[in-house]
Amino acid sequence: MTGVAAVAGCLGGGTDDGNWFLATQTDFPASNYHWNLLVGWEIPHDQFGLYAQWTQYLIEDDEFHPHLIQEWNHDNGEMALSLSEEFTWGNGDDVTADDLVFQLEVFEAADQPIWQFIDDAEATGDYELTVSYPEGTNTDLVDYALLGELAAYSPDDFEDENWEDDPAGVDIETPDPSGPLALTEHNDTYSQTEPRDGLEDYADHHLADRYNWDGYRVEFRDGNNAAHESLINNETDGQHSLFTPPDVLEEFPDDVHEFQVPGGFGMAIWFDHDVEPWDQRAVRQAFYHSIDRESVIRSVGESTKISHHPAPTGLTWASVENWLGSTEPEGFTVYDHDPERAEELLNEAGYEMGEISVELTYPQTWSDWANAAQTVVDHLNQTGWDASGDPRSEGPGSYVGSGPEVFIDQHTEGGAPRMNHPYFSLDYILRNRLRDTESHFANYPTEVEIDGETIDVESDLQALATTTDEAEQEAIVERLARVVNEDVPCVYIMEKYEQSFVNGARFEIPDDDISHFYSYWPMWWLPKIDESLEGYDSPGLLKFDD
Repeated sequence: MTGVAAVAGCLGGGTDDGNWFLATQTDFPASNYHWNLLVGWEIPHDQFGLYAQWTQYLIEDDEFHPHLIQEWNHDNGEMALSLSEEFTWGNGDDVTADDLVFQLEVFEAADQPIWQFIDDAEATGDYELTVSYPEGTNTDLVDYALLGELAAYSPDDFEDENWEDDPAGVDIETPDPSGPLALTEHNDTYSQTEPRDGLEDYADHHLADRYNWDGYRVEFRDGNNAAHESLINNETDGQHSLFTPPDVLEEFPDDVHEFQVPGGFGMAIWFDHDVEPWDQRAVRQAFYHSIDRESVIRSVGESTKISHHPAPTGLTWASVENWLGSTEPEGFTVYDHDPERAEELLNEAGYEMGEISVELTYPQTWSDWANAAQTVVDHLNQTGWDASGDPRSEGPGSYVGSGPEVFIDQHTEGGAPRMNHPYFSLDYILRNRLRDTESHFANYPTEVEIDGETIDVESDLQALATTTDEAEQEAIVERLARVVNEDVPCVYIMEKYEQSFVNGARFEIPDDDISHFYSYWPMWWLPKIDESLEGYDSPGLLKFDD
């Protein structure tokens, strides 16, 4: 689950006009980039170099590593956070507690999750932020919701804008960096970020000397296969996340390092719960039993996935045993491949097998999800459904809420520490606000009846957020997990490892397996670490080998 895999050659690489970390991104072309992170889609991964992490979550350790925020503690309904005094915005102004208060005000206007738990935020010093929350609040939720943020909300970017009414509508043409890199070029082909050390338009940054190379050039690749070819042909130095099946891994040069980062999220099939027949529980359960999810995972590469969740609960694979005692808790339905049971359930709902047409919308450029979706369509047809695929050229954010009744999207919010606390994973499924801040993006109801009991999802989630009693927390988690299991808001297909790559032919990283490898994301985070790589004068654990 945690090893670094060195897989198969040598690298030519590089450009004629400098030493760049040549990276790739496959989700959308650079011309589509948005720099306001509240937009929620088409946000480039350059963000992890441009903006300072408040802290860096180390997934394997389940710990927050100090960065912009150096210390934090809770006392009597308040959380005090101490900032480093060395971080600056692009114009040279210090990143202060007032700036983070402003960020939290923007989050409040955008109805972001942190304001479910806190009452107020104020600067109690130039570099001390104090956040208050109601008595009885689960402080773990405050940590998970807050500490993984990026300082990506420069007051200058939002000045004179209508951010109070429409924070996601603020158009940021050029990002104001709080981290050590600045955007110096952006065109249809690539985005370029350079260390803030002597740049004409940007003040220096105290971490800029960690980079002994010119910067990053992140080029667009039209799908995973094109990104694979770039690594196979020694043309690039890495990608933050790239699904790569085992047979393709074997073609990679020996110097390419794979970091299998537990993703905590993965592919699900969602239904529009306002549309017949998907508003019927038995039909959704029948859909589950019509798919051989283990076979689906085999079709995309078992070594790249953690699990298909045989008894789905809404919790991540890493957290389900801690909270429910098993990956198949007693009394929970295991949705195995059972065509006969599927037909029984359809009959109970008043349908004959083959009567319901299914058009499954999926992102065709996400090769693992696309392959899995095509396999699902095959399974449905083999079981007797009338199924077809609807491939789209862009990711789920481009089609969710615009017509598809059955569609592929994630089942848990990825790339965030909060994924491994059940409050947030259950909140994502049952009260999803990522795709729509006003209502559930798939029109899932707020009240559900399970075994004769009416469960108020909103009320239970609120209770989970405001109790420190462990027994009560466990009871709420189990009750909401039963909703996910029995009522089937979505069909869990698989949970994944993120596969993150750094080519070691031109760039050196530590030889040892370290916890910093298991973060979002090694190619952006390793240079910022205070530890030193042997043989180099400046700190940082990613260096250009000159």
